[in-house]
Amino acid sequence: MSGIFITVLNMSLTASYCILVVIALRLLLRRQPKLLSYLLWSVVLFRLLCPVSISGSYSLMRMDTNIFSMENIAVTNDAYENNNEENYDAYNAGAALPDTAEAGNTENMSKADSTEAVKLPRLNTIVNVVSWIWLIGIMLLILRSAASAMKLRCFLSKAVRAEDNIYEEEGIDTPFVMGIISPRIYLPPHLPEHEREYVLAHESIHIARKDYMIKLAAYVTACIHWFNPLVWLAFSLMENDMEMSCDEAVLKKMGMENKEKYSRTLLSLSSETPMLQGNPIAFGERKVKERVSNILSYRKKAVLTVVLAAAVLIAVGLGLAINPEAKSDTDESENINNINLQYKPNMAASEELNEFVQEYAEAFCDRNGEKIASLYTDESTALADGEDMLLEKTEGGYSFGWSSPWPFFNDYRYLINEGEKKADIWYYAIVSDPHVTVWKQEIRYTETDGKYYLTETSMQFMDSISSKSEFDEAYLIEGEHIFVDYIENGFSESILSHMEEENSPFDYTVYEKPETAAEYILNLTGGVSVDESSRYSDSDKTGQATVRYTFADGSEVDIPMCAFTGDEAAGGRKVWVVDTHVWNAKAP
Repeated sequence: MSGIFITVLNMSLTASYCILVVIALRLLLRRQPKLLSYLLWSVVLFRLLCPVSISGSYSLMRMDTNIFSMENIAVTNDAYENNNEENYDAYNAGAALPDTAEAGNTENMSKADSTEAVKLPRLNTIVNVVSWIWLIGIMLLILRSAASAMKLRCFLSKAVRAEDNIYEEEGIDTPFVMGIISPRIYLPPHLPEHEREYVLAHESIHIARKDYMIKLAAYVTACIHWFNPLVWLAFSLMENDMEMSCDEAVLKKMGMENKEKYSRTLLSLSSETPMLQGNPIAFGERKVKERVSNILSYRKKAVLTVVLAAAVLIAVGLGLAINPEAKSDTDESENINNINLQYKPNMAASEELNEFVQEYAEAFCDRNGEKIASLYTDESTALADGEDMLLEKTEGGYSFGWSSPWPFFNDYRYLINEGEKKADIWYYAIVSDPHVTVWKQEIRYTETDGKYYLTETSMQFMDSISSKSEFDEAYLIEGEHIFVDYIENGFSESILSHMEEENSPFDYTVYEKPETAAEYILNLTGGVSVDESSRYSDSDKTGQATVRYTFADGSEVDIPMCAFTGDEAAGGRKVWVVDTHVWNAKAP
């Protein structure tokens, strides 16, 4: 249920943008035929009902069409549970991700568990409750309208048939169309012949255009999005455009010289008591004064003017219906300040196999349980193999992955071994200490009828690197040392902020010296680190240092470090982080 509500919420927000654009266009083109405005509302209806849309280079959407997601909710849960507002704000700013301990760091986890915190409800619990409130709201609106429709049908059961689908009923004030499969026109009895002629022309146009179906669909859509006031505004404006476009069609059919008589008929049959929402379509119910004003001012427009206005609306309608193209890998890298762990296709493998591995890796980063389950040979294999990563079948489909740590960025690298039918994939997992761990995943696959399917996966968490071979496997990519830039991604500022906290669950003093910072940041264990730069200069003054780390087996690596100094609010303190800008020069 929560997943469906999140989808509807995203659709509603996207449609709100379209509604505002359509309202602005209505004002600009208020002198043009109302049929154009009426047709433009179809784009809003499409956005409110269709959860998917095509993407293209031509798009007028200037907002994210998927603002909320279950993955974001899962990530946020830790921030709620630990009552850590600074971590949560840092995550939203793209600086650090909310968590207090990473996998494999039991010491930090025990300290976090012992820290007293105000218990706040998990965000997914809140979303679940709101989802049920949303569903109950829909049911109440539909039941109310259904009850009103049944009551009206009972009232009309004694209506007398005049001819064809035209019925007369003594107790109604204004004519209207009612019905879905076989719509009927209901009239007050004893209508003067000239008024009857105008009314039947108006309602016949509604039936020919299937307006009664459109109005019902629009009302059901408004019920689904009942929490959004802009949707109800759009529904009301759409009804106005529908009625005024129908009025204009009547004048075209019966002649412009009948404007005054038609207006008087509309005024005489106007009703201040609204019909039930969604159905029926009543002749004199919708803003009669506005319609009369439009009728009296209506003039036939030049063909060229109408064509130009229609062209503008078609261009805008298509632009609002099309999503902007997904950002390229380069754009995505810029958005996350160049995390820099990027995949490169294996040229020796087929394009289809490369696409299969990429599809899985991206689904893994996105926690897309539905996609991951579909990539296995069958569902039982997927659920059994994905148990460690919490692949579960839920009411709304599939859920996947714990909240943190997790590879939050769609940057990865992989190596395919076709002979053994396997591929190795490397990810970065990040938590809000902040801290980074390399994950290495092995996936095994099979091929059936030219398609590839997963059979088994296994994960190696490289959070304890005790040899140079492990170090190179984690950080050396095609002759270049690649790692997260703590300064550009705001991690350094987050560390300084945590250092100012009292009763912090983690000892942030490890960042005060280059040698201890290098060990912790790069997950080095079992060896000895020395600040080699202190032999030649005072690294504290230069802000540059080179740490030589010697593993237990005698192998060594040199790690360039740099100091980041905080502002006055941080008391001028500084922390040491890996200098990613010069590290490649140290690569063998």
